Amino acid sequence: ALAGPRMGSDSTASFALHTVVLDDFKSYAGRAVAEFNDRCIITIVGPNGAGKSCLMEGICFALGLELRGMRVHSLSALVNHAARDGSAGEDADGQATGGACAVACLFRGSCGEAVVVQRRVRNGRQYDYRLQDCSCGTGNASGVETNLPWACSVCPRRTVKRSELRTALQLRLGLDIDSPTHFVVQQSACTAIIQRTPVELLHVLEDFAHTTHLRLKSEAEAVTAARLRGAILALDAELSRALGEKTRHSGALAAAEEVEEHRRRLEGSKLAHLGFELADCARVAAMAATSVQRATDELEASRAAQQQARSRESELTAEEARVEAQAAETEASLRALRVELTACKAEHTRSQLEGKTHAGAAKRRRKAAA
Repeated sequence: ALAGPRMGSDSTASFALHTVVLDDFKSYAGRAVAEFNDRCIITIVGPNGAGKSCLMEGICFALGLELRGMRVHSLSALVNHAARDGSAGEDADGQATGGACAVACLFRGSCGEAVVVQRRVRNGRQYDYRLQDCSCGTGNASGVETNLPWACSVCPRRTVKRSELRTALQLRLGLDIDSPTHFVVQQSACTAIIQRTPVELLHVLEDFAHTTHLRLKSEAEAVTAARLRGAILALDAELSRALGEKTRHSGALAAAEEVEEHRRRLEGSKLAHLGFELADCARVAAMAATSVQRATDELEASRAAQQQARSRESELTAEEARVEAQAAETEASLRALRVELTACKAEHTRSQLEGKTHAGAAKRRRKAAA
């Protein structure tokens, strides 16, 4: 059985297995094409020997699974006996080692994309992987596959290593080829699956649907919820105990609340009284500030008056000095005038004496002349 469609890296494209092309693979001689047009659960039925197991092994072979899961021990055993080249020699089991075979798996998306994986065996000893990632949407426009085993003839096909194939399939199809039990159930495992318990079957389905992480997350959330419920129950028990203690001490609590109420009132009264005292202190401080300002103004006025008096005193001193200097100058002028007056008087006296002398002399000359 194969897992159903998976989401690729593009959330708009859901890929599902659409076609399997087997070329000379095991019991399929030539080319055999198996188409799966239903995107739901695919069931492969048929009588024994119809090729059901070979078809599943071909799909596993194309997706890179190991040979031990395909009931063979060598690559040459995968080649149909009609396509083997007997001239190439035989292996240790007596089987021819020549020939070639190939298996291709075509996955189509819901939006026209396609991914083709092909694994080829060459010369019965070597194999390679080829990958085509088709996004043109032209390969199946008519609803009929015309380019098998490839999706189209336009998009390139490249040879890749198994590690590159694993990365590409994990990104595009969500398939991890290193964990084949997540998307392939071999026929040999059906009996073991049937014998599992319902819970184990649920785990198998979760592995197919890749929802195991959701279950683990749900279980972790359930553990967290249980832990939270336990914490809530513990808190409820603690709350019930606290309520019982409160009921038992209700009288003391009422008295304590009454004391607390009185204390709050006392604190309010203290705050009011303190407010009144602060207001009175503020008023006294304002009055003191006014008095200090008035005294300061008076002191400044007194200092200004004193300064003015000192200036006036300096002016009076200067005026007194000027007057004294003027008096000294006047006194000196007066002394000079006195000296000059004395000289004038002496000159006047001399002049009078000279006049009298000249007058006497003239009088004597007149007398003499007479």
